[in-house]
Formats: sequence, structure tokens, C-alpha cells
Amino acid sequence: MSLFARLLQAVGSWRRRRGSLRTVRNAGIAMEQLDHRQMLSVTFTGNVPIDFPATQSPGVVILPDNANVQHPVIGNAALKSLVKVSGFDINGLRVSYSPDNNGTLSIGIDQPPSLNHPGAVIAGDADNNGNSGSVNPAVTALGLGVQDPATFGGTEYMGVYLDFLGTGTAQIVAGFPQTPPPGVDAKVFQVATANQAGPNVAPTFGTPLPQFQGNIYTQNDPAHPNMELSIINFDTLYQTITGEPIAPTAVFNVGAFAGSSVDGPISEAFFPEQPVLLSAATPPVTPPVVCPPISPPILINPHEHRIIDNTHRDLVRVYIQGTSGFDPATIDPSTVDFAGAKPIATLPHRFPRSPFLGQTFVFNAKDIQADPGLQTLTFTAKTFDGKDVVSSNQVVNVPYASQRAGNRLGFLMNRNSKIDTQYTALRKLAVTNPSAILDPTAVPASSSSVSLDVASPSLATNVNVDYSPQVTAQGTVTPVAAPREVVTLPTAKNASKLTGRLHRTLEDYLAQSNAPTGASAVPLAVGGAV
Repeated sequence: MSLFARLLQAVGSWRRRRGSLRTVRNAGIAMEQLDHRQMLSVTFTGNVPIDFPATQSPGVVILPDNANVQHPVIGNAALKSLVKVSGFDINGLRVSYSPDNNGTLSIGIDQPPSLNHPGAVIAGDADNNGNSGSVNPAVTALGLGVQDPATFGGTEYMGVYLDFLGTGTAQIVAGFPQTPPPGVDAKVFQVATANQAGPNVAPTFGTPLPQFQGNIYTQNDPAHPNMELSIINFDTLYQTITGEPIAPTAVFNVGAFAGSSVDGPISEAFFPEQPVLLSAATPPVTPPVVCPPISPPILINPHEHRIIDNTHRDLVRVYIQGTSGFDPATIDPSTVDFAGAKPIATLPHRFPRSPFLGQTFVFNAKDIQADPGLQTLTFTAKTFDGKDVVSSNQVVNVPYASQRAGNRLGFLMNRNSKIDTQYTALRKLAVTNPSAILDPTAVPASSSSVSLDVASPSLATNVNVDYSPQVTAQGTVTPVAAPREVVTLPTAKNASKLTGRLHRTLEDYLAQSNAPTGASAVPLAVGGAV
């Protein structure tokens, strides 16, 4: 096999096999926009069995036909063969209640099949000819005086009544009255006080109550034959009549009536009241879908191998990784909380080999509430549009790590560098990008200068002075020694070679000198600064 063929074979062996899974570095986050919770409400279409479905229980109360219902009687055989069913007949009521917006009561008046055309008879179609504003010529030819004014004109009426007190007589009526209100040419939908002479007599309309007037649906259309109506501010209406606030256990009675004095030998309809339990008429509230919070991957102090020390003023960095479905720049910094700590700085971060920009949040370790040892810390926030962000990762909290950081621990915590260099970088960030600093008070000012009292600045380049007291884990304070005078002589390692005579003289001096004692001792260092 040739070298080229072997190379092709090697490359082929690296290729991902068909059907194998591929690792995704950054998983996308699916977010769902939620609607506010709403109660189910009735949409009127003129089809009571569809708009008030019997399967909606609780939510729809059906008041059925019964032996006490007075159906219109057609008193002429010839007329009965033509009309079959009066447009004022009622064979059922359906009731639904929504507690939204101070309560809305919706009522549908169900009617029997037409028998002259598909579907139910049109509400108000006196002669059942499929048009509630005209009369069948064959009916007119009978000379019985049958009239059918359009839109419940003349003396045509249809509506419902409510008995809140259980007295057998109505207090409220809603629908089209027997006569137009004074000063009005045409009838309009009304909610009004009721005047009822007895339990089985159709009530009349009294004082209009427009503040409770909802919607009305009635069409001259065989495809949408039924009358449907609503009473708004129903909670207030109930309390006004009963003197008590409405409750799910409230019971009220609903009946209906319809008829006309100009439909010839056809009697009127009356549907006696039947009780309605409010909770049975109320659709159940569907609990809102709780969308889980956004949970992007986070890294906590990865540069120090996830080790923190909340007894020291270290800077702890939390990196929020971006994904295809989430941009960490949308996090509102004012809402960020990391184990009780608030961020003091934030700036974008580009992760290696990731096409999505991340975000870094910087915290003071002393603000973090954490126990010693291995544990999980949680990062919480909200986006600018109110979505929750919650993510966690593990860290190791090593109290007083600055005193314990030796050997391997010191290497893991990068203790070969001074902690002040972190704040130096923070001060530089405050200068180059002030908007990245969230808490200016957390950025310490530059340290004050120290005069070394030397003749040349070049002599002070290797001097490192730290006069800050050092606090140990036991709480004791190490006293700060007074600065010592240091003499540096060049050697073969760091400067020009000494002459033989000077070298011997120096060796003799050092051999004769013991360790100096007393305050006046002046140390001499050879080969560098001390």
C-alpha cells in the first residue's frame, strides 16, 4: 500500500460514522412567550349548542325543556301545516358565567328544529319561512292576520328574566321588550328592572339599566338562528339585588319568554325559571403554564480551578455562556445575585471556539455567602424583559486560603501572583470602560507612593515594599518591621566581573563578620536586592 493510500485510510478512520451522535457544545435554550391567564368566555355565533357546549362542565348550565314550559300553540290546522314551529318557541336555556371584569353572565335561548328548513327555527320568525322580516304568501292567503315585523318590531318580544331572591317573580329582565321605550322608534336590546304579575306570566320591562347591558346576538339567518345575550357587571348587579357579595355558592333563577300579538292564532311562549348554581356555570381556571427559567451554562472562577475564598477580598468571576437561544447581554445587572453577592463589574466575554458571546460578572468574594468546602452556588437574575435566569455550578470554598496556599493549593489558586493585581486590572477597566463598573465604591484607589530616598530611580527598580499588616487565620497581627537599609553590590551574575583583589577583600570581610546584632546592624547582600 502506498503512502498516499495509507493517508486516505487514516483520514477515513477519523470521519464520523453515519448515524452516530454528534456532541453539541452549546445547547440552544427554547423560550416560550406566555399569555396572561384568561377565563374561558362565550363567543356568540347564534348557535347555542355550539357556543354553550354541554361537554363544558363546569362552565355551562343547561336548563332543559320540561312539562311546565308553555310552547306556542298554532290554533289553525292549515296554518299549522305551513308554519309547523313558531319562531318564538323556546325549548331550553344555557347559562355560563365569567368572573373577569366584575362578572359577565351569558345566556343562550335554544329553539326547536324548524322542520321547514335545516337547523333550528330563526328567533322571531313568526311564520317559520326562513326570514324573520317577511310572511309566507301562502300564510297571508289564509287571511288570519299573521304579521312578522323585522328585528322584533311592533309587539314582537323575546328575552330572559332573573329571580335573585327566589320569590318566583323576576327582578331583572334582558332582551327585546314588548313595546319600544318612550321616545324611541325602534327597539334595542335592554337590561331593565322587571315587572311581573305572577310566576307564569311574562314580565315587562321597567327602568332601563344600561350599566349592565352587554352584547346581543340575533341574525336573520337560518345558519345562525338563536338569540344570545350577556349581562355585564353581574357581580355588582347580584349584590345590589341581594345585599350580599357574589360567591361560588350563589344560586339564582333564570327563565325566558317570547311572543307577539300580531302573529294570528299562535300563542306565546313562556319558560318558567330554573335554578343556576354559580360555580356550575363557571368554567374552571386553567393554571398558567409556568415556563422554566432560562438556565445557561456558567463557569465560576475557572482560572482558579473553581476555588474561592470568601474570607478574603478576592475577585470572583462568573462567566455566563451564550447559546443560540440566549444572549447573556440581555441580563439586567441590577437584578443579578450570586449567593447573596451583587456584581461590582460586568463585561462581555468571548469563549474559545464558541460563536456566541458570553458575559462576565465580577463579585467581591467577601460578599458571597458560602460554607467551607465543596458546594453548589446559584446565580439568579432577570432579563430586561422580565424572564428569569437561574443557573448553578460547584465551587470549593477554602477560608483563609491566602495563608494556606502552599504547594499544590497555591498553584491552583494562582498565588504566585499578588491579589492586588486583580484590583489593578479592575482599576484599569474603570478607566478604559467606566460603564462596565457597576459599583464604583468597590474599586479601590491606587496605592500611595513611597519615597525610597535613593539618588537614582534606577536603583529602586527591584525594590518591593509591603507595609500592610498581615492578619493570620488565628486573628493575630504580624507587626510590620521597620524598613532596612540594603546595599547591593554587582556580582558576576548580574553585572561586570569583580577584580581579584576586590573579591578577596570582600571574602575576608565576610569571613571575619559574624551575624550582626542590635539595632545598628546593617546587613550586606551580595548578588541582588533583599
